[in-house]
Amino acid sequence: MNAARRPQFLLDLAEELTWLKDHAGADVAERWYESLLATIQFIKKNPYVGRERKDLTPAGICPWRVRDFPRWLIFHAVTDRKKVIFYRVRSGTMNLVVLKMES
Repeated sequence: MNAARRPQFLLDLAEELTWLKDHAGADVAERWYESLLATIQFIKKNPYVGRERKDLTPAGICPWRVRDFPRWLIFHAVTDRKKVIFYRVRSGTMNLVVLKMES
């Protein structure tokens, strides 16, 4: 399935990598990044995973945990054109309702 990453997804990615490198070390940051890429591939093959969060906009947003790093969630949706859009990658411990998906 085709996929696209929103600009905010890429900004989140850079922020999370920097945070992990600074707080947990380069090895952990690298493992997280590899797990993120593997999880993205999994979602592309299984685009309807996750439970839709009706409290998030736009409609259809589903979170899915990053493999081996369950604290982080990838927020994605499938468009009517059968394309997976990756909106955000953030810690699931934050207030997700205030998280803006569009950028």
